Formats: sequence, C-alpha cells, structure tokens
Amino acid sequence: MRILVVAVCMFVGLLGGRGTVWAESPAQAVPAFRMHRVGTYRGEACGVGDFNNDGRLDIVGLPYLYVAPEFNPVRICEVQGEVDEEGKGYRDDFMNAPLDVDGDGWLDVVTCSWFGKKAEWLRNPGGTGGSWPRTLIEENGNYECGDLWDVDGDGKPLEILPAVTGTIWYEVRTSPEGKRAMVKHVISQEAMTWGVGCGDVNGDGRPDVLRPEAWFEAPADPRTGEWKKHPLAIGAKQEGKVAHTPQIWVYDVNADGLADIVTSCAHGYGIFWYEQIRRESDITWKQHLIDDSWSQAHSVTLADMDDDGDLDLITGKRFMAHNGHDPGGTEPLGVYWYELRRGSSPTWTKHVISFDQGVGSGMTLPVADLDGDGDLDIVVTGKWGGPVWFENALK
Repeated sequence: MRILVVAVCMFVGLLGGRGTVWAESPAQAVPAFRMHRVGTYRGEACGVGDFNNDGRLDIVGLPYLYVAPEFNPVRICEVQGEVDEEGKGYRDDFMNAPLDVDGDGWLDVVTCSWFGKKAEWLRNPGGTGGSWPRTLIEENGNYECGDLWDVDGDGKPLEILPAVTGTIWYEVRTSPEGKRAMVKHVISQEAMTWGVGCGDVNGDGRPDVLRPEAWFEAPADPRTGEWKKHPLAIGAKQEGKVAHTPQIWVYDVNADGLADIVTSCAHGYGIFWYEQIRRESDITWKQHLIDDSWSQAHSVTLADMDDDGDLDLITGKRFMAHNGHDPGGTEPLGVYWYELRRGSSPTWTKHVISFDQGVGSGMTLPVADLDGDGDLDIVVTGKWGGPVWFENALK
C-alpha cells in the first residue's frame, strides 16, 4: 500500500527584499513544474494516498476523493461550514491525513476542525462505495491543524500530532478484544501557541515534540514516560519572541551534526531556520531568516525536490487565513520551493512554482511522487478553490 510520505526538514538564510535572506532562482531553474487543476472546492486541507488499492496515488480534499489517474472527483462525505466567492468563511476540515485506522487494508481519513472543535476519522468502505462513516476521536477545543508524524520512533509516520492548546498525540492501538481505535496520549496539558512538529532535537535517537514556546524531550517510552519540557521561542520576526507557526521541522541545516529547526510565521512575514548551539548539555537557538518578502506561509514541508540528497523547503501563501485581516492578506498568492545547499554557511535559493495565478497553499502541503515517475510532486489547496497538483518535470 502506498501512503503519502510527507517530508523532513531544513532551512537557511540568503539575501533579498524587505530585509530577507533568499536568492532569486536563475531563469533555467530545475526542476520545472507543470500545473494541473484538479478541482475548484474552497477547502483548506488535502492529503495523498492510494485509497482504492489500485497502486496509484489519489488526492483527498474533503468532501471529495479525487481518483487517479484522471483525478475524477467522488463525493465521500459532507463538510459543515461555508466559504463565499471572496474566500471568506471556513470549512470544518483542517486535516486530511491518510491512515488505515480499522486495519482492513483500506486507507481511511483522519480530520479535525477549528469551529467543530473535534477530531474524527472517516472509514473507507472499500469497493462498496458510498459515504464514508464518521467516528469521533475526541472533542478537545479548537483544532488548528494536524499531520502524520513518527512520534514513537519506529521509522513510520503513523501518529497524528494535532495543533490544539495542549500537547497530545494520537495513534491506532488494538484492544485486548481485537478492536482497533485511535488512542490519545498527553504530553502536556499546558496551553501553548498554535504550531507543532516532531524530530530528534538532542540526538538521543528519540523523536521529540516541538511547540513554538517549548520542545518536549521524549522519554524512553513515549506512551507512559514523562516528557521533559525545554524552553524555545520561535515563529516571530523578533528573535526570542513566540508567534503562531505551521508545521515545525527538525533537520541539520548547516551539517554540523546538530539538529536545527525550520518553520515560519503562519500569519505574518517570515520563514526561518533556527541554528542549534550546544554548550555541553545546554541547548540554545540562533534565528536565521530565509525569506520575509511574502506573508502567511501557513504550511511548510521539507523534501528533496531536486534529487541531490538533501532536503528543500516547499511552502505557499494561505488565502484569506483570517478573512483578509492578516498582514499582506490581499497580496498575490504563490507557491515556492527553496533549494538548500547545506554547509557551514548554508544557502537557500528561491524558486517560484506559481505566482499571482490565484493558487496558494492552505493548512497542509502533501509532497509525493503522484505520477510514479521517480520525482516528487506537490499538491496544494485552499479557499481560492482547489486542489491543484504541480507535476515535477525533473524525470
């Protein structure tokens, strides 16, 4: 079964407008991307996986499943909420994570919602078709987003990290009676700023969990042990301050053997990487600006877009995140990838995938080999009306 593989992480600084640190890409930038419009639905979450077990990757953007290879839409559920033609309003759907919850061999979809204040999973009925029944995972206040991560350290991104006020994670477990269900684990009940991520910060081989104002050191047993809280301050233009972030990634950007952090300011200007400084057991962070020439990078993914062995950054501008009230909210939409060259003075080269074509990125940004040709493609959606997939022409 082929499941969406959502990237890894990394970042770095360069130079350019508004005090930024990126380099413009050359005209002959490789890879090039071909844009394919799949739908026109004004939602903000999408996912990629083989939902009909035919060996091809499909796109899910509730309430639709877009079936490969033509990506014809099939309505599989209903979604509450409204978004008007200007992109104002919201749907109750901020995550579309492909995961086989019930263990029947068919990928289901895990979703969550801000205004619905709950997380649910939709059961894939397989070849029988029809609506996908919903099952409540829990009601836990506002869900800002959520993604699949490898929280338990088994090398498989099969755990859900939702962005809620506390710090929690979900996994599929089988009861002694043989029934599978989503089980909740609490890392901390302390209220935190929106934004969450996962990765081995201190190099002990265990995936830690990060929030904008803290990182939680994983215990030997992530299910029963105590997660140790460490200070952090990321997401804001001013170093040492905290702001709302999207996904938070852990990656050794400057190749010094220490894990760094990559993220952005979700509702303002700024994409950053944070260099880990280690003095014996003491860990501090130095902020580096990647780009602040555009705002509302509300989804961030790291993946090897140019097949050179390191991870690049993929992101895009969210449309009408706060109905146009964010800084730069009415500026043109765009989707970009930043080519990373690792080293003691790492550089990022900005490549424009789409600009001012009415296409950006919402809450999630799947990167996967959608057409099976050996390179990574990009899928985006948003309240501008999607999904759209960008075919990587590298191979």
